[in-house]
Parts: sequence; structure tokens; C-alpha cells
Amino acid sequence: MSSFTKGMVVQLVSGGQKMSVADVGDYSPASSDGVKCVWFDAKNIKCEEIFDAAILKEFVAPSIGMRVTRG
Repeated sequence: MSSFTKGMVVQLVSGGQKMSVADVGDYSPASSDGVKCVWFDAKNIKCEEIFDAAILKEFVAPSIGMRVTRG
């Protein structure tokens, strides 16, 4: 079973769109370790798809490398 839970923000391991996890479960024959994801495309149209957990990762926002210098 995957470590993903409803409400998590994920993306494909290859990158791409941020998606919200809507459900996790057995979606055989597509995937026995499936993650149903929901997102909005560039035209603000709701999309949803079931992905195998092995091709997803938790989304981590890029950090902004600001450096504070105190004098």
C-alpha cells in the first residue's frame, strides 16, 4: 500500500502539474496500488486520473534561496 493519503499534494516523479490526492486504493486492473488524483489544467478544467503510486512523489515547493546579511 502506498504512503499517500487524501489531501496530499503530489506530482509525477518526472515532474509536471501539482495534483491533489482524492483517493487511494485498489483500482485493478489499472493499478492495485492506485492513487486517484485531481487537478485543474491551464484552461481551469477539472481533470482526474488514476496513477500507480510508483510514479508519484510528494510535491515539495522549491525553496527561495534568500540570504540575509546582518551587519
